[in-house]
Amino acid sequence: MTYEQAVQYLEEASSFGIKPGLERITALLAELGNPEKSYKIVHVTGTNGKGSVTTYVSYALFNSGLRVGRFTSPHLESYTERMHINDANISEDGFGALIERVKPAVDAIIAKGIEAPTQFEILTAAAFLFFQEQEVDYAVVEVGLGGLLDSTNVVTPVVSVITNVSIDHQAYCGNTIEEIAHHKAGIIKEGIPVVTAAQGGALNVIEDEATAKHAPLYVFNKRFGIGSRSSMKTGQMVTVSTEDGQPAMLFTSLVGIHQAVNISCALMTVRLLMDQDSSISEETMREGFARATWPGRFEIKKHNDRTYIFDGAHNAAGAEAFGMTYKELFKDEPKTIIMAILSDKDEQAIIREVVKPQDTVYTVPAPTPRSENPLALGKTISDMVKTAEVEVSTTVSDALTTATETTKSGDTIVVCGSLYILGEARAWLQQQDSH
Repeated sequence: MTYEQAVQYLEEASSFGIKPGLERITALLAELGNPEKSYKIVHVTGTNGKGSVTTYVSYALFNSGLRVGRFTSPHLESYTERMHINDANISEDGFGALIERVKPAVDAIIAKGIEAPTQFEILTAAAFLFFQEQEVDYAVVEVGLGGLLDSTNVVTPVVSVITNVSIDHQAYCGNTIEEIAHHKAGIIKEGIPVVTAAQGGALNVIEDEATAKHAPLYVFNKRFGIGSRSSMKTGQMVTVSTEDGQPAMLFTSLVGIHQAVNISCALMTVRLLMDQDSSISEETMREGFARATWPGRFEIKKHNDRTYIFDGAHNAAGAEAFGMTYKELFKDEPKTIIMAILSDKDEQAIIREVVKPQDTVYTVPAPTPRSENPLALGKTISDMVKTAEVEVSTTVSDALTTATETTKSGDTIVVCGSLYILGEARAWLQQQDSH
């Protein structure tokens, strides 16, 4: 298969939708010879921050001389972003050939009467097979949705991480923090250590599950935490304190208090791995964290004397993190926002955190059937933030072009509200840079 043929095949599989459950992925992996059993795994879930923690941990490991696979979702521009070896994506040719190797296993389980696997299940199986073929020492695997019934939850990891728990994906994980925490806690395995920054009722659920599974639990603000931090637009210095009295001073180019929490969780995770693996040292971990990059998470770019910020801010907690980080780094500066929100998200909570009275907003559609209609989104913003200027645009690229033309030197342009629109935004900026 070419890359384009593989994408077409996956898009056809996406018509089966999201179907929680482990029967299909279990059968598919068995057909492939259970590749996920041939390397060590760090398994990461959470409402927000799981991609960042996955990235931090994988950078620390491959900076220690280990061969590391990383599986994340969703992608911003290409499916190849979902599978990495060390700090490189799988190539388009490699991706096409990989999906071609998985397809016969998909056909075989369907022939045995098992329901057709979903797109994410095919991608999960493909990633596990790819990591085996690449002979990785570790795979750092991000959960797709929830945890308990997610297709990645067929692994037995060496460490499990639950970054945090807030309201999101209610259709699949429940309507209360406790119900959602139950799904996240589903990745906890018998005797396997767990690192978490969850709080309140969510933490109670995770503590109960960890106790039932005899899993040692490392809780943020109990066994480790942030001693101090100093932030700037190019990154932040974070001092992480731990109960063993071994503080670590870390630099990360990722900004915001939420990233300080994420790097704290990553530190605790890597130190647990260090206990089992002499390849990893404090020095290689620190260097790895400093090198870690994660596109589309309060990503700051400069072009044409303007500052561009690309951020998901795609649920209530993510939008709150955006609002806090923007205030910390840019004070109350007015901004121009290009925004799409998915219709199954808490639209008002996102708007409340992101859109301020002096802002200008261009609403755009996200490239998914789940996208909120830009006209309806614009009306909601106008109703909620009366003094904000709101316009509807047909595409992200058109909105960015207009925003750039109507702003002046020194202004800030933000693209946020959904990860789905960041790919087009980053591609647009790349095109401008190349002119």
